[in-house]
Amino acid sequence: MSAYESIIFISREVLVYQIPPLRSSKGYCAAEWDVDRPLWRGRLRVLETGADATASRVRCELRLEDNTTGELFASAPYLVTGKGVEQVTDSSRFFVVRVVDGDRHAYLGMGFMERSEALDFNIALQDFKRHANPSAEIIPRSGPHTKEAVKDYSLKEGQTITISLGKGTHVRRSPNPTTKNSALDSGALPFLPPPPSAQQIKDQMRSVTHATEEDDDDDFGDFVS
Repeated sequence: MSAYESIIFISREVLVYQIPPLRSSKGYCAAEWDVDRPLWRGRLRVLETGADATASRVRCELRLEDNTTGELFASAPYLVTGKGVEQVTDSSRFFVVRVVDGDRHAYLGMGFMERSEALDFNIALQDFKRHANPSAEIIPRSGPHTKEAVKDYSLKEGQTITISLGKGTHVRRSPNPTTKNSALDSGALPFLPPPPSAQQIKDQMRSVTHATEEDDDDDFGDFVS
């Protein structure tokens, strides 16, 4: 695939300053610069480049160029981590950029004439970071590595399980206690006879006693004859 180059931001005039070394861990402060005496002024172009449109191969570069001739004054790579450009702590219009020339690098101040331009510059850098770091976004995946949906294997009401216990022997189990009556009605389990009443028990006892007495009388008659 062919290389591409896209301009994601342009400003016709920015001011560049030589700045003192960083003195505090809190960051750079534009009030310490001589803002009335810029080191250079010219055009800023922010370019997105890459071997192709693959997010892992795109690069971002700030190019400070002469407005008339287009001659390059300095180049500052911008990383997806945010390294390369830092906003000062006391103004929204001023930044510190890390310009690179081969193995050498230096930190320069950069200021915009309008706050709106500084805001657009910030937005362009944030857009590049989102484009170059798609892993920070939720991307649906497809194919063999897609996580399968969880399947519900639980039995629904009214369904039964048939279990084989041997040759021709099957037991049906109902998954829900509420289906017990329907299982009984279908003949899955036999009905138990109701318990005998007290009167029935008395009648049975009388029958047994009467039969015993008749047997005794028959035996005694055979004996005396």
